[in-house]
Amino acid sequence: MTISVVRTVILYFVLMVAMRIMGKRQLGELQPTELVVTLLLSDLAAVPMQENGLPLFNGLLPILVLVALELLVSGVMLKSTALSRLVTGTPMPIIRDGRMLEPAMKRLRMTVDDLAESLRQQNIFDIRQVQYAIAETNGHISVYCYPQFQPATAEDIGKSPADDGMPIVVMSDGRVSDWGLALCGLDVTWVDNLLKKRGCQRQDVFLLTATKSGKHYLLTRTDVKEEKA
Repeated sequence: MTISVVRTVILYFVLMVAMRIMGKRQLGELQPTELVVTLLLSDLAAVPMQENGLPLFNGLLPILVLVALELLVSGVMLKSTALSRLVTGTPMPIIRDGRMLEPAMKRLRMTVDDLAESLRQQNIFDIRQVQYAIAETNGHISVYCYPQFQPATAEDIGKSPADDGMPIVVMSDGRVSDWGLALCGLDVTWVDNLLKKRGCQRQDVFLLTATKSGKHYLLTRTDVKEEKA
């Protein structure tokens, strides 16, 4: 029993490192080669977990080979456009100038209901609003609507709002996010000065967001408790 637990823990961390090396993607964003490697890794890891008689190295070796092969193929694909197209394919228009391309949909084995579902997931319920729709290599449908159906921007209405930057989480559960502060161009001194003005300690902070201009939103643990009540 102890051996099985130890082998499982080792395989768990090996797979975690392997997935970390291959990059962060959600299942729906995986390219064909990445999806194949992910499925194979799950099968290969199950064997040494269940077979205690199999040397652990014999179970780890195929996993390491697969990860190395994936990294090698990905590197070659960056250099070779032809190989990249062969392995991952190319984006394919399925709506052009408002007209659905039936041959392309048949080639992708996509029904009208499938297309309508993908559009609804992007808050588009009237297919007549779509000028272009493109099936990406990872299966996602990218949509471009006619100009009259696109949300108005500040430029469209002749406004020039101040660029305060994107709100970034710089503290959560009392912990400071160094990369968040760096992204905003702020530092820990700014955080400490702000908390001093607000009369609270780091451990009292539930959430703190900030922009590059210094605009912030502070939510303390007391605020959260009061909202729950």
